[in-house]
Amino acid sequence: MTFRTQFYPVTHAAESLKPLERFSEFLKKAFGAAPQDVVELLNGDGLKVRRAQNLARIFEKTIEILEARGIDALEPASPSIVLPILVAAATESGDERQDIWARLLAAAADPLRAQAFRHAFTEKAKQMDPMDVAVLRCAQTVVGPITETKRNDFADQLHASRDEVDISIANLAKLELVTAPVNAVSPFGREFLRVVLE
Repeated sequence: MTFRTQFYPVTHAAESLKPLERFSEFLKKAFGAAPQDVVELLNGDGLKVRRAQNLARIFEKTIEILEARGIDALEPASPSIVLPILVAAATESGDERQDIWARLLAAAADPLRAQAFRHAFTEKAKQMDPMDVAVLRCAQTVVGPITETKRNDFADQLHASRDEVDISIANLAKLELVTAPVNAVSPFGREFLRVVLE
């Protein structure tokens, strides 16, 4: 796929547009928008260069995910889905958090997953930390309840403390991604994993 375009700085372009210009073809194909549209959607002049740089890195990750899946035909995703993702993603500078938003954008742009995309996925992602995502992926491999032994195994696999794992499981239960008190991955959690994280 050739979603990236050659980047030529435009002297009259707003500074915040520059990091996004090289994604113009991808933005048009995936979201029916040009870089300037993204800036306008995110309050125009209020979009600082740093936020545009964050989005540029997230778009790069999104393209890599789509290319790895062999997706070469995109249909513009609904603005009602994309806008909340872009608004939330623009403030993310950490790699692991950016990965979550890139996966959400890829799911929205992927014709094979877009119909199963739920607005609630974005709302849940806003409330998840990277450790929550890692624990949810571990929990996906468990048949039945997440026992004390399994929690200890997760901590070992993730090089995390047992407290970190317990906190993540509690948050995942609050977000209805795992069931309580049994703490198995919920149907909603399985769909989130299938559409967004796999």
